[in-house]
Amino acid sequence: MKWLKSILVGVLGSLVMFLLIMLGIHGTGIAPFNLPPSAAFLEQLGLNAGPLPLLIHFGYGATWSVMLVVLYGSDTGVRQGIYLATGLWLFMMLVYSPLIGWGVFGVGGSGHDLAASSPLYLGSTVKYVVATLLLHLIYGAVIGGLNPAWIQFEEPSTRSTA
Repeated sequence: MKWLKSILVGVLGSLVMFLLIMLGIHGTGIAPFNLPPSAAFLEQLGLNAGPLPLLIHFGYGATWSVMLVVLYGSDTGVRQGIYLATGLWLFMMLVYSPLIGWGVFGVGGSGHDLAASSPLYLGSTVKYVVATLLLHLIYGAVIGGLNPAWIQFEEPSTRSTA
């Protein structure tokens, strides 16, 4: 049951990220991209179809929530969630972002040269770096805070065998 709860926490953390991304893209227009990164990655591969981007996004979020509990166990907390999320953000900046065409930390990618209406367009580098970092930190705080609150970690046994 612990793992199912952690999966659900990861899905919730991913949902918070997704809603904030959608608000930034469609609600306020302040997002520096036209597609969430998971959808942009699949767009770059020619696979951005149906619910696949959402399945990838929520599956990734659920997986890393479970990994947080695997890595830290009963020591899981907001700090550990933020550490993990920062590592995921660095991976995004160094590996995932260049694969999308957005460059390392949003620098040097082809996304800047596209029309503003293009699905793979990337606007301000600073907005991209800051927005994605904040989104990851929020995700980390959610999974780091909710996993220990919801999962009842077992205390080590103190029985004597004498």
